[in-house]
Amino acid sequence: MRNNTVQRCDFRMHDMIDGKFRVERVLSSTQTDQKFKVNDTAGKEYILKLLKLWEVEPRLRQSVIQSTDSEIKSCQIKSNYLTNIIHTGVVSGNPYLLMEYCKSTDLSRHFKDSKLNVIKTAKEILFGLRDLHQSGKVHCQLTPENILISDNGHVILTNYVILGGRGNLFSKKKTSTLSRFVDKSLAYQAPELYRMERCSTVLPSADIFSFGVVLFQLLTGELPFGRLVTEADSIQYQSRINNKDWNRNILQGISQNDMWLDVLESCLSPDIAGRAKSVDEILGKFPEDEFHYNGVIGSNVEAPRTILNGVMLHIMQGDEFGKYYRLPEIMQSTKRIITVGREDNSVFNMIQLVEKTSTYISRHHCTFEYDDEQDKWYIRDGQWERNSKKGWSHSLNGTFVNSEKISEEGHEITPGDIVSIGDIKLRVEAY
Repeated sequence: MRNNTVQRCDFRMHDMIDGKFRVERVLSSTQTDQKFKVNDTAGKEYILKLLKLWEVEPRLRQSVIQSTDSEIKSCQIKSNYLTNIIHTGVVSGNPYLLMEYCKSTDLSRHFKDSKLNVIKTAKEILFGLRDLHQSGKVHCQLTPENILISDNGHVILTNYVILGGRGNLFSKKKTSTLSRFVDKSLAYQAPELYRMERCSTVLPSADIFSFGVVLFQLLTGELPFGRLVTEADSIQYQSRINNKDWNRNILQGISQNDMWLDVLESCLSPDIAGRAKSVDEILGKFPEDEFHYNGVIGSNVEAPRTILNGVMLHIMQGDEFGKYYRLPEIMQSTKRIITVGREDNSVFNMIQLVEKTSTYISRHHCTFEYDDEQDKWYIRDGQWERNSKKGWSHSLNGTFVNSEKISEEGHEITPGDIVSIGDIKLRVEAY
């Protein structure tokens, strides 16, 4: 995106977007984006998602614009469980995505549907999340409306892209009256995303919480933490989340009650530490059956796992999307340690991570170390500062592997792991 002039866009039915796409129907409108069903001049149907850049504070717009290109590239994920991006463009200074359209209904139409196989549906939602997470992405908007059931009965996740990366770049609309209605998507949002004004690292486990809310609703037709309509409701809703006070009793009488209770307990913890860290952890709670992962279509979702020459870090999200760091080649011959920190001329790091739109990476953020006796790589949060009285210095915002916060004690990394450092996500791959 190169146009610095941003104008408000309120498209309605039959309006033309970018002179190319006619609005057939307005699907949704949130604080961050609008979604439309559109037709091109040949009559082919698509879903168009428009970023509301006009809702971003003017001083922050440039940051969003700078991160748009890499964000779009990182979302080119061709998966059987995700909608695919067809085209990108800009209208009135606001970027948009054109995504494939499939004949479907959203999941909210299937609550307590006796014809829907809940186990199959739940597993396919998880398959889609796994493809996202392995690509270094977090959905952050997993709601029933963003889970489609195609005509052939398969799940497709949509609306997982927020151009420019972070929702906190958008101005927050404060309401003063308790009678105001709240955004219903808040019912599905992991508590860590709204506890802090400045959330430094968005982790895959946020989607696991959302999945738990969706699953509960799919089973019961209700929200797990009660009514959420007004601002007054939201206070009680969040209090119940923090107290782990979700409606377990309603599950009585539902087939395979014990399994669902186990799954939901793993998903609905308000604390990241008490929540399942990965999709595979949740999938392991389901019985072996005929519903298996159906693969992806020519994408980079699956990381190589057979080590021939060594391991490398592949930037899956960040300003340097697509860049590789081959650890054995970076490691100096006299050392087994690789230091990592933000790009800063005042500090030497063997890997300097570029972050133009945020300041979440510390100058002495983390360390990779090679154990030649075991032929294993470890990651530690922080670095040894020789000239500091503190000695070992931790990062300010933490280092995470697969949603697990690590310490200076060290954590073994293996191909397929996702390392989160601030806004940047790196996948460990073999080569």
